[in-house]
Amino acid sequence: MSAELDQECPAALADEQRTSDVLAAFRADLPQGRVALAHLIAALGDRSLGTVLLALALPTIAPVPLGVSVLCDLPLFLFSLRLLFGKRDAVLPAWLLHRSVSRDNAARMLDAVMPRLLWIEAMLKPRLPRLAHVDGERWFGVLIFVLITICIVPVPLMGWLPGFALVLISLGLIERDGGAIGVGLLLSVAAVVAAVVLVSGLSYAGHELLSNEPIP
Repeated sequence: MSAELDQECPAALADEQRTSDVLAAFRADLPQGRVALAHLIAALGDRSLGTVLLALALPTIAPVPLGVSVLCDLPLFLFSLRLLFGKRDAVLPAWLLHRSVSRDNAARMLDAVMPRLLWIEAMLKPRLPRLAHVDGERWFGVLIFVLITICIVPVPLMGWLPGFALVLISLGLIERDGGAIGVGLLLSVAAVVAAVVLVSGLSYAGHELLSNEPIP
């Protein structure tokens, strides 16, 4: 009997692990050299849609150098194209899984993400099953594509709001928390409105600047 309990305990503990626990363990034992996307996905435990989306979205809420940001944006954009065309298997090609950053940059990103992730996780629990399975809806791929497109626009701070929406939605999918997904959808609407207002404002300012003739 005790042997059976010993065998069941590790499995039970694994089930109780939160995403932040897994990432903390990964941060404590980062691969030597460069850290690839495949390493992060393997550490998170599976290839489900929520897990892959989380792995790709985490850098959007971390203050990283421009070069690292661009490196992370490419897999995110290509993944959004897969969702846009209805591919929900979340399987990424090998060349994409091997996109990597230096060990130091990976550590800095994880350190920056962890407080935000802990704050979000404190509110997660399985609920609202209709919203919790929103990834099965046709419009879901369009939404993720729009959010990711806003994230990669090279305008300072524009990517943070859609980035938080993506992280909330992905964690909601992992935990099947419809509440988190609902908040993520509201943030998505706010992100789209903010992006439209900001781009319109910049466009108007640029037009006014170019249309004003220099004073002789």
